[in-house]
Amino acid sequence: MENQSNSETPTSQDPKNSSHLKQRFTLSSLEIIFGSLIVLGLVYIGYIIFFQDSSGTASKMEKKITSLENNIREQNEKIDQRLKAIQDGQTQWESRIKALETANQNLAAKPGKIEPQKVEEKKPPTAAPEKRKIQYKVKKGETLRSIAIKYKVSPNDLLQWNKRINNKTVRAGDTLTIITH
Repeated sequence: MENQSNSETPTSQDPKNSSHLKQRFTLSSLEIIFGSLIVLGLVYIGYIIFFQDSSGTASKMEKKITSLENNIREQNEKIDQRLKAIQDGQTQWESRIKALETANQNLAAKPGKIEPQKVEEKKPPTAAPEKRKIQYKVKKGETLRSIAIKYKVSPNDLLQWNKRINNKTVRAGDTLTIITH
């Protein structure tokens, strides 16, 4: 390679420059060799680290997979138990329905013994009770309100029926007209 570099360099060049180029080429080769060694070392270290960690990771993964498989088996067992319970319940309901259908067929086969149920008809409401006029004599201590409560009417109705009562007050001995329902 030296020959090539000398032949390629022009003759007008200074000999110091050509020796510098040779030296640079040599340094570059050393740099490449050392760089290659460093890269190979890093690859080797990475390889060792990867496989050491992966063996631990692999055992952890195997434990997780085993745990998940166990959980799936347990869940499947629970689901199977629930399905069996549902199927048993369905079988019971089906047997009850069959028993009721049989009883219904037996009752339909013997029409003379069964009386249809009587449906109570709603009777129309009776006419409103007659209204009566009562003449009531107010006793001592009674008020318009207490009399209205006693006969289940409103105090305003009492005032309307008895126009002669002033200021909503009644006195003992007054006679009131009350229309009852």
